[in-house]
Amino acid sequence: MKQWRCTICGYVHTGETPPEVCPVCGADSSFFEEVTGEAGEGGGLTGGEPLIKGGPKQALHKITYGLFIVSSLRGEEINAQCANTVFQITSEPATVAIGINKNNYTHDFIEASGVVGISILDCQGQNLARRFGYRSGRDADKFAGIPYRTGVTGVPLPDGCLGFLEGKVRDKLDCGTHTLYLLDVVNGGLYSDEEPMTYSYFRASK
Repeated sequence: MKQWRCTICGYVHTGETPPEVCPVCGADSSFFEEVTGEAGEGGGLTGGEPLIKGGPKQALHKITYGLFIVSSLRGEEINAQCANTVFQITSEPATVAIGINKNNYTHDFIEASGVVGISILDCQGQNLARRFGYRSGRDADKFAGIPYRTGVTGVPLPDGCLGFLEGKVRDKLDCGTHTLYLLDVVNGGLYSDEEPMTYSYFRASK
């Protein structure tokens, strides 16, 4: 049976898929990683080579990420989640890619509408990250009491972020537990010149 570790609080879940919501800290399934090995997995180097600590999973933790609110809609419904897999592909024309767990409610909305909002968090955005990342939209209206504006694509864009992008799905790639969406950027801008929040900063300051 597989094991899944919450990257926010360390809770370990046993099952074929990660839980929809962490029972300890409330993080959604996108914050879980499969536990596949412990220290010593790196192997393969001999002689005077430096000692390797951990394996691929531990190395992946050192890749830098931002932290974003990814939003979409389905008919009159709106929903959003936290995500760290958002990155630019090209600047002309502007395209970005996002990775979304198939178990997440937002995935259903993107599949239905083909439009996505990406709100960029600054270093004061911990409360927004917790609001949109620690529970599923299936169980609660995450936008209740949260001021937001509606973008040109119809997606909700929460206030209090340093900037935003809107995109339309051009293509997608099945990545097993996740879908990687390629988005044509159709709108965007900055509200402030604050520093963007990194995923590592959020984990250290939560």
